[in-house]
Amino acid sequence: MSNYKYTQNVGLLLFFLASVLTVAAQDALPRRGFLGAQVAPLEAPQRENLKTRRTGGILVRAVVPKSAAEAAGLQAGDVIFEVNKVPIENTEQFVALVGKGRGGESVEIVFSREGRELIKTAELLPRPVETSPSFDILYRSVTVDGARRRVIVTRPKAAGKYAAVLFLGGVGCYSQDNLPEDHVYRKIVYALAEKGYVTMRVEKSGMGDSEGAPCSTPQVDFETEVKGYVAGLNALKGYDFVDARRVALLGHSMGGVLAPVIAAKNPVKSVIVAGTVGKSWFEYELENLRRQLLMRSVAPEEAERRVRRKEYCNYRLYRNLETPEEIAKTAPDCVALPNQPPQPYTFMRQVADLNLAAHWKTTDAPVLLIYGSADFLTSAEEHRYLSGIINGYRAGSAKFVEIPNMTHGFRFAASPLEAMRQSSGEFPEGGFKTEALTEIEKWLGETLK
Repeated sequence: MSNYKYTQNVGLLLFFLASVLTVAAQDALPRRGFLGAQVAPLEAPQRENLKTRRTGGILVRAVVPKSAAEAAGLQAGDVIFEVNKVPIENTEQFVALVGKGRGGESVEIVFSREGRELIKTAELLPRPVETSPSFDILYRSVTVDGARRRVIVTRPKAAGKYAAVLFLGGVGCYSQDNLPEDHVYRKIVYALAEKGYVTMRVEKSGMGDSEGAPCSTPQVDFETEVKGYVAGLNALKGYDFVDARRVALLGHSMGGVLAPVIAAKNPVKSVIVAGTVGKSWFEYELENLRRQLLMRSVAPEEAERRVRRKEYCNYRLYRNLETPEEIAKTAPDCVALPNQPPQPYTFMRQVADLNLAAHWKTTDAPVLLIYGSADFLTSAEEHRYLSGIINGYRAGSAKFVEIPNMTHGFRFAASPLEAMRQSSGEFPEGGFKTEALTEIEKWLGETLK
């Protein structure tokens, strides 16, 4: 299943952030810090030209005007070696270290310029907030197990009570704050906001402005994520601009697994899921691996061998409850197999334990199931299976829609194989499939009257 993990394209993100220079969080949860340095890996020829004597380090490609980096004196061509006395080996490590800071906090940066080593202190600026001329964007928070989670809410400018949609993103650890304009999640949320719906995005533990342990650590499991969304849903229904009787869940990928669990804890009027799973996660991982291997023209007998090995590894992880480290001691190939669990094993174990049919049975709301025919990460059969289960519990309450040439990520591809090649960078991504948005808006219009 797509993790849709939002890997920051630092250059594009900072270019977007540079256009908004005045920032203010709208509640007491402080914003994460913003340095304003566009960085890149340091290649060997550059290292020689820049006269650097140290190993490691990353290159500053550009500095955002009026940013903390500019105020500290950083310039394009500088080579950063340390942040807060931690040696920097790559751009991802640098972004993670700087991203931990809050607006107003300081970071010490060791860098070289023309062979001379310098030390500067940069006071981080708060990250800019999203803005729109068409609707208000509110930055609020909810509390989960003593830690505050950022929630980002869109609201029509005119007074009144509106229908609302809680968006449930896919698996993985990423922030939904200040997504690039072409990101499909932003396109969906903003389109619904333009149509007059209140929308809410809930940041995961440790992501964006959220407090708590980082989403990628074993202490953050599936139940922790459920708590965050339930807290967000409770807050959403309590806003004075929301009609609590007209609230929907929109879940993509793992969000479609979360949806019935959340709805069972706090009923909603309508549910939409797209590119999701209907059977057990244990089965899904095996079927997904087999599908992708055969799509890549791996010989059937070899594909079956790998699937059987995956079954063995999964059994130890999900049934014997061994940790990945314990499994690696006697079966190191288990951690090298493709399609590794996209979040910590604690999270994925709880997903594998779910009886999804039992959760859908208690979800007393009409359900729209969307599948794209170019989605190589799940199947039409999986969605039809879910539709049949739900209609068996409540006749006529589930609708299945298949959108031609749509990938798991709501984009165009001629086939599942082309979509797979897009995901690996072999092909450029296709454009956003607006048909999905049409179906979502139509369903919401019918069920949230």
